[in-house]
Amino acid sequence: MYLDQEHHFCIEQVTAMLLTKLKDIAEANLQKKVVECVISIPSFFTDSERTSVLDAAKIASLNCLKLMNDSTAVALNYGIYKKDLPGCDENPKIVAFVDMGHSALQVSVCAFNKGKL
Repeated sequence: MYLDQEHHFCIEQVTAMLLTKLKDIAEANLQKKVVECVISIPSFFTDSERTSVLDAAKIASLNCLKLMNDSTAVALNYGIYKKDLPGCDENPKIVAFVDMGHSALQVSVCAFNKGKL
């Protein structure tokens, strides 16, 4: 029931509702208009699931610059903030990232040097 009437929503519409709410929260906190985003998704999403996420972003009036795998986002965050990575001429630092979600387990192993992932 929505506004006292029965409605049937597709998954893109429900996801767009969530993105719209997140956009509203971000705009209230930033006190700026939010028009672009990067959305992280599980690495096992199929092409049709990825397309559905992009469609939901459009419905929410968001320009999705990139869909990024969750594990890639975590590795990128680690590499950006880690200050003691070896130089480009040294052996890379090998790091494993483990994501134990509700219904899936994802493991990524990455090699890091300063300025390189």
